[in-house]
Amino acid sequence: MLYNNLYILLYRLLYMKNLLLSFPEILISKSDDAASQLGVSRSEFIRQAVIHELEKLAKRTRENNIISSFEAMKKSKAYFKESEFLDDGLAENINGEEDDWWK
Repeated sequence: MLYNNLYILLYRLLYMKNLLLSFPEILISKSDDAASQLGVSRSEFIRQAVIHELEKLAKRTRENNIISSFEAMKKSKAYFKESEFLDDGLAENINGEEDDWWK
């Protein structure tokens, strides 16, 4: 127990920074209730909420980047030309391979 408390103290001293935030009273009250239900401190609850929102933002950014890439591919004549070439290559039979061998 002493070792865990010492580790937590050292971690906080070395890696944590203080931040002063202002919230409406109702938000503080609801945050405290939620933190209590989860069995964590108010600070830990807010840290988890920030991490959650950062992960959501990163996911949304990745999804938007994928959408943008697909949009760019739709507009690219070079992409369609390469796709056709690959599709045609997949449609060719391999020498010595029977038709419908998988059936």
